[in-house]
Amino acid sequence: MGDNKKWTRRAAVGSLVSGGGLMLFGTGGSTQISTYRDVAVNTGDGEDAVLQFDEDYDGGVVTSDAVNVYEITDNVDAFELDDIAVEARVDGGTVDATVTGGNDTFDVAVRCSDNADGLRGSYAIELIFTASNPDFTITATRTTGPVEIDCYDFGSSNNYRDSSDEGTAAQPDDPKGTIDNPGNVNDGNDDTYATAVAVCNSNSSGNSGNNGNGNGNGENGNSGGDRGGRVGYALPPTQQNGAYELYVKYKNSNGKWNVYLRDIDGNDLTEKYRLTGGGQNERSKTIEFDRSENSAIGANAGSLYLIFETTSSGNCVSVDVDYFELRRTGASST
Repeated sequence: MGDNKKWTRRAAVGSLVSGGGLMLFGTGGSTQISTYRDVAVNTGDGEDAVLQFDEDYDGGVVTSDAVNVYEITDNVDAFELDDIAVEARVDGGTVDATVTGGNDTFDVAVRCSDNADGLRGSYAIELIFTASNPDFTITATRTTGPVEIDCYDFGSSNNYRDSSDEGTAAQPDDPKGTIDNPGNVNDGNDDTYATAVAVCNSNSSGNSGNNGNGNGNGENGNSGGDRGGRVGYALPPTQQNGAYELYVKYKNSNGKWNVYLRDIDGNDLTEKYRLTGGGQNERSKTIEFDRSENSAIGANAGSLYLIFETTSSGNCVSVDVDYFELRRTGASST
């Protein structure tokens, strides 16, 4: 069928049963067709296609919102939407895949799974397709080029730590105070904040967290009555070796707060850096680390924790945090 004639479903079935030249179009993966007569045909690439697989990724970031990565064209009018299923596999985690569309063209999209597993970066996605109708079944495997994925959920209980009964990250192992609305950091919304709140006096009527974040319990995770605040987040893994910087965007700090990095064992990897200023204006701070700090960060690239700690002794002092990111800035720390 070198003249690119479009197959009919009946012609496709007949060609398969007779061992004819029907092919699947696509590259970079395996494909097999099994007919209802238990005839299996291993197929290669060609112009005459039952299903045509084309990569269709536009560079978007996969989050909880789906992003298209492949397009399937049904050249024989053989399948309905419900006939096609797809599974997605990624090294180091999972993503969900869906098929939408119709009229012989189907879009394959992926999104972060509900149990966010920390995928963050550029990944190749293996897609396993199954298309089945009463006449034959097609199975195909295709692997995408690099796709940007960000499934890291800072609000997941194992990704933050305070003195409440919810956050269970390894550090800080000596927390004081709480993080109100921990999932609001890095959520892409500039109007929502996570609020680090220091220990409150037991006779307080509530904490002073902003934007309606006060929990009103009067104690706010009081750890033995000690003043102060020390809470933190687990950071996504970063690349080993290099120079790093920490970017923090925050506002409404009514106390003196420092930020620094720890390893999983509770060792401080960097100096404690002051988040200066307060009030309603949003501020940002970029911290450049020295050579010894860069070395310590690189050696613990897979288990880093960002700590927010106050040096103020005031009641329920707090800071609203919008965004933070540990960024690699160079190939070496010299």
